[in-house]
Amino acid sequence: MADNTVALDIAGARGNVALEGADGVFYKVLIDGQPIKRAKGHWPIPMRNGSTGKLESRGILPGFQKLVMDGQDVYQMGGHASLAEKILMFLPLVLVVFGFPGMILALILFFMNVFAVKNPQMPRAVRMALPIVNTIAGAIILYVLAGML
Repeated sequence: MADNTVALDIAGARGNVALEGADGVFYKVLIDGQPIKRAKGHWPIPMRNGSTGKLESRGILPGFQKLVMDGQDVYQMGGHASLAEKILMFLPLVLVVFGFPGMILALILFFMNVFAVKNPQMPRAVRMALPIVNTIAGAIILYVLAGML
């Protein structure tokens, strides 16, 4: 698996601040390679002048939050993904019409789609087609399994 650690450009920070897991859903903020804990909705970043800055994440879409430090945008996770790709990511949720097995498969496919859409090395056409193909394949599988019962 490729290293998906991204250096964050925070002016005046004491140490090297990085984001580990930038291409995934779950991520950690590191200072000099050591993870720091989130406190009161932000990560405390020690500054060279002795103060402590607040690094906050904004946004509700899993894995697509924006990191903000003192009102300045620091990093946009999945910033390369278009709105259409983000919408198609939710397509597997239609599988809930198959009941409990559909809900489980929809959740699995949704998180697979998040990783696919956030992958900047994948061509845009593939990032858009994959959620559609996954949903159709999941629906066919669930339909066949429902017919067997």
